[in-house]
Parts: sequence; C-alpha cells; structure tokens
Amino acid sequence: MQDVSVRHVYETLNTLRAINVVNKEDWERAAKQVGLDSSVQLNILWIIYCYEGVRVTQIADWTFWHPSSIVIHIKKLMEKNLVTIEKSDQDGRVVHVYPTQAGREVIETSRSSVPIIFRLTYALEQLEERYSRAVVGLFFECLSFLAEALHGVEKVRWIQESEDRSPFLSQANIS
Repeated sequence: MQDVSVRHVYETLNTLRAINVVNKEDWERAAKQVGLDSSVQLNILWIIYCYEGVRVTQIADWTFWHPSSIVIHIKKLMEKNLVTIEKSDQDGRVVHVYPTQAGREVIETSRSSVPIIFRLTYALEQLEERYSRAVVGLFFECLSFLAEALHGVEKVRWIQESEDRSPFLSQANIS
C-alpha cells in the first residue's frame, strides 16, 4: 500500500503543478489586461470586491501571504484609486479595505473576460462534455475536500462564499 500512496502523491503533486503553471500565466495575463501589476493585486481586489470592509489580516489569512505583502499591494491599489481604507473606530490598528467604483469596474471587466483568458474554462467545458455535469460537480467537491483537509474549513470557506457575495452576480441574476 505504501508504494501506491507514494505514487499517488507524486502524480498529484506533478499534476497540480502542471495545472498551476497554466493558471499562473492566465492570472497574470488577466491582471495585465485590466491594468494591474500582478495577479496578486487581482486576487486581492477580487476579495475586497466580494468582502467590502475586509481586514488586511483576513486577506492575508485567506491568500496565505504575509500581511506586510498585502499592505504593499493595497498601497499600490490605492495609488491606482481602486481601493480605499478606513481604520476601525474600535481599534485604530485594524484597517478595513473597500473597493472604489473604479475598483468595482476593474473586477467586472476582469470577470467578463474569464472565459476568454482562463484556459481552465475550456478544460472544464471539455470535462463536462466528456463525462457529465455531475462529474464536474464531484470534481469541485473533491477539490474543496482536499483544500479543507489541508487548511481547515475556516481558511477556505471564503472561496465558495465569494461567488455568492459577488455584487456582479447578484445584479446579473436580477436582469
């Protein structure tokens, strides 16, 4: 059983790495297309868009980056007038981050180009065509299970919640 386990770990690590290489390239291209310096900024802006008033420490926790790195990127987003910050009334050390209208527009533009930029979109469509919508659902359930097993439910719950919190989706569903 040990040999099978080692083989599965090796195959999983290298398969995830292969997917990650393409994903990273696509994230970077998506960020550049909307005038951002990096995919990190796009990821942070997306979180701020979905969780208006989110704390810097929460962004760091969710993204697995150091808070000082988040602060650097938030300052760059502020220079581009895409976010604003407010100190907490209760604790001046706590900073809440909000998207500006320009920040919201960047995310909405970025979201509309997802099918074109992210090659994963096409791969997921092929997965559904080859197998079924149920298999794609099981695939996402398995991904969520792995992320939760590795990081804990609280650290990754935001991933599923962010789509539900997206004002862009809420507006699209009303039309």
